Amino acid sequence: MINPDFSLSQDDIESFNESGFLKLKSIFTGALIEHMKNLSGSQVAPPSDNYGTGFSKLKYDIGNDDPTILALMSDPVLAQTMMTLTGTPLFFTQGLGFELEKNKSTGFPWHVGTQSFGFQRREDPGFTIWTPLCHIDPRGQRGGMAYVSKRVLSGEFVYQHINMLPEFMISELSAGHDLSYEDFSRLKNSLLNSPDMGRLLNRFAVEDAFEPGDALVFDKYVLHRSVQLGEGPIPSRLAYALRFSSIDARYDKARVDALAFPRETFNYDVGSPFNDHVGEKDGEDVYQSSYFNDTREARTLGRQSALG
Repeated sequence: MINPDFSLSQDDIESFNESGFLKLKSIFTGALIEHMKNLSGSQVAPPSDNYGTGFSKLKYDIGNDDPTILALMSDPVLAQTMMTLTGTPLFFTQGLGFELEKNKSTGFPWHVGTQSFGFQRREDPGFTIWTPLCHIDPRGQRGGMAYVSKRVLSGEFVYQHINMLPEFMISELSAGHDLSYEDFSRLKNSLLNSPDMGRLLNRFAVEDAFEPGDALVFDKYVLHRSVQLGEGPIPSRLAYALRFSSIDARYDKARVDALAFPRETFNYDVGSPFNDHVGEKDGEDVYQSSYFNDTREARTLGRQSALG
């Protein structure tokens, strides 16, 4: 599943340490890409609520228990690659699929993974491997992602910003002020996506080319956004993302409850109960959650070496 010739250079390691992201060239075999394409393509669906309306189709929890995806976690090259880059024993939490329709879908604006990593403490490590399942040409049809080096600006503050919103909205509603989904969306997105901030981020953004088999690994503080798929031969762009968390991550009940408020108030349901199901009490060890009882070992990168 991992190409046998794949390896990291010292420059790769230093680049990731500085920027928080790295293009992994030709890391996955054609067979694995085809599997990801079939897996994602069969499950992504048009958004049913306010969340993810920038995509033609999306879905969380794709491949969470898929035998091929779980088998990937035992690959020693993948385990060593992630350990070398992150310095942290990791386990696979969720798979996600995203589809952009040509000349129509806008995807997500500038953001970080406040929802996907909403179950754990803000300081706990989290990482994503994002794999486009078609050719991406940033000088042609585009349709990939743009991302900003943490050396330029880390997105850690966005997690703090998101944590502020529920308390503020509750106080506004209690004071008798009307709040709509549009108000929530503006509060949530304007910090990064105002015209002036957007210009700044776009000035420093990186947008790579990808061939099938290439992937992008990035940590949870990297600011990133979707890039619209323009005119060209590809009718839609499908991508599959793997989320990873530190095996030392702790459940953050306050953050989970904070994310639940806009979901319940503004029909902002991400379609995944994951954050609610991987813990109950604040400070619990997420890795030991009963949610993972049947797949914990299979989800662990490097398995026995990570387990000690």
